Amino acid sequence: MKKVELYDTYAYEDFISTEEQNILLKWVDENENLFRVNQTGSDSIGAPYGSRKMCILQDTPNAPIELVKKIKDRIIDLENIEDWVLDPNFKDAIGINKEKGSIHTHSDPNIDNHTHVRYNVILSYPIEGGHSVYNGKVNILKEKMVWRCVAGRVKHGSTPVVGDKPRITLTLGFQIKDEGKKTKSLI
Repeated sequence: MKKVELYDTYAYEDFISTEEQNILLKWVDENENLFRVNQTGSDSIGAPYGSRKMCILQDTPNAPIELVKKIKDRIIDLENIEDWVLDPNFKDAIGINKEKGSIHTHSDPNIDNHTHVRYNVILSYPIEGGHSVYNGKVNILKEKMVWRCVAGRVKHGSTPVVGDKPRITLTLGFQIKDEGKKTKSLI
């Protein structure tokens, strides 16, 4: 696993194995009917209905939660994440962007004294398009890579997918406790 610098963030290449990637992609293929269509932000680019879908894994009965937990634990160890809770809105999810599908530029909500951080594992990456837009800059990603998105503080999205190969992302949600400012007592 190699750490790589991206514009205003970073990633780790080969973060998941080919076997883990294939298990997750097979689950997506067999359960795409459970994904809800998300048209938010897609209208402006003329994307067809259904070009962007999402499935919250904790809300899906047959989701591969054990594998997702294993991957998430790997991130926690690698990044030394200590004081966090599961993001209550999007939790852990898988998103699919097909032809012309993109993610509009946005930021995600933080909860009290926590910052929303998402670690995005790229399961499938288009031949063209589907690139991350982070803080106004374009990052080109790779399959099996995980990249860090400080979703509650940085505007982010993606460019439209071009072609038949979709962008499929396992997005893991953390609300990480903000470090409080330490003050010295004068007493």
